[in-house]
Amino acid sequence: MRSTGIVRRMDELGRVVIPKELRRTLRIREGEELEVLTTDDSELVLRKYSAIDELADFKADYVRSIYTTTGLTALITDNDRVLAAAGKNAPARVGDALGAGADELLSARKCFPVSEKELSILFSKPRTVAEGVACPVVNGGSVLGAVMIFGANASDVAKKTAETAADFISKRI
Repeated sequence: MRSTGIVRRMDELGRVVIPKELRRTLRIREGEELEVLTTDDSELVLRKYSAIDELADFKADYVRSIYTTTGLTALITDNDRVLAAAGKNAPARVGDALGAGADELLSARKCFPVSEKELSILFSKPRTVAEGVACPVVNGGSVLGAVMIFGANASDVAKKTAETAADFISKRI
């Protein structure tokens, strides 16, 4: 961990304000859930909560199954980063950050085609150029992430696969 040099005082209700600069940098939005953790050294850690990330190894198995059965590259993301990836020439790898404009694309809560333009918005640094489809994972009206399918013939099959995966994941959360 590294220090930001910012010190905040806790109020009588136990609240601490997270500075605006940090919220902006870490893309923490109003109403977003934070996970509270402690370390062995008695440190308190706040971490953005990702319901999709709680799916553990399931998400990795799921994208591998999509790739094995369809031959299409598959990614599962939360709202900040890639959580699982399988396939050749994936535009992003596990741990890669989503781009600053990804929220806006996903907020429509509908599947959309991904071409080079959307790819540069979805990922901070796309590793390859690929065409495909992205379907937001929506639960309780909130966008929690996305399922993205890429491939040479990413068409109706890719769209149906992404829709099915996004729907399935939203029901598992």
